[in-house]
Amino acid sequence: MQKGQYSKEDKEFMCITDKSRNSSRIKELINFLKLNNYKIIGIASCFSVYSYAEKLKDILEAEGFDVKMIHCKETKLEAVEISEELKGLSCDPISQAEFLNQHQTEFNINFGLCLGHGILFAKYSKAPLTTLLVKDPCNQHNIMENFI
Repeated sequence: MQKGQYSKEDKEFMCITDKSRNSSRIKELINFLKLNNYKIIGIASCFSVYSYAEKLKDILEAEGFDVKMIHCKETKLEAVEISEELKGLSCDPISQAEFLNQHQTEFNINFGLCLGHGILFAKYSKAPLTTLLVKDPCNQHNIMENFI
């Protein structure tokens, strides 16, 4: 296997990442955002964990960030528009990405989106992003539970 080819900007990014480590994940994220001079942060949240996403928003705003947030069912997309087999409201990760793109977020956070929805959100997000919460209700959100 060949080593990755890093540009000057990539190397600077890796150094900033290294400087933000060794804290709780949220503190690490805050340090990372500040070291990169990000100001406008987007949160794409699953509806079922929205109250936790609101707490994250409050934390980030207290740190001086302008936070834009949208949950997966906010557009009220009818599931039947995706497939006749589906019922109720559907998650709408493409609209989440478009909403955050319109608000010109500089960095986005996937907060508990379902696996496929998170992939679509990442595909359409113009800003770089990270996943902060992985939803796994079968294992109380501890994704390694059955592997340890």
